[in-house]
Amino acid sequence: MKAALLSVFIAALLAAPIFAADTNDLKGTWSGNWTPKGGVPDSITVEIKLDANGKLGGKFLTPAPMDFSKVSFIAKTGMLTLEAVDAQSGKHYKVDGKVQGTEIKGTFDNNGVMGEVRLIKWTYFGR
Repeated sequence: MKAALLSVFIAALLAAPIFAADTNDLKGTWSGNWTPKGGVPDSITVEIKLDANGKLGGKFLTPAPMDFSKVSFIAKTGMLTLEAVDAQSGKHYKVDGKVQGTEIKGTFDNNGVMGEVRLIKWTYFGR
């Protein structure tokens, strides 16, 4: 019994890197919605880019167009943080989420109003 448990544990450890996200997988447009606690869902769209040096960047397209002021990504865990400040209103926006394939699930902070966020990466399948 112990040997079977040990082999399952080792197999899980070896498979873990397969599920880790890669920065190249983040490139593209992600959209979905966020729902403030007790509120109505609202749309959100972000565009994530990777520059020639491999540094992540991008911008919010909605709720307001603005470049990211901070982007952090931990490939091993899939944790992603995107932050921006709207120059016109001064509002701060922040996404904290986990990348799982073509989805990002986590929280969205809209200038102090917290809620859940779910974004899906736009994909194109040619004919």
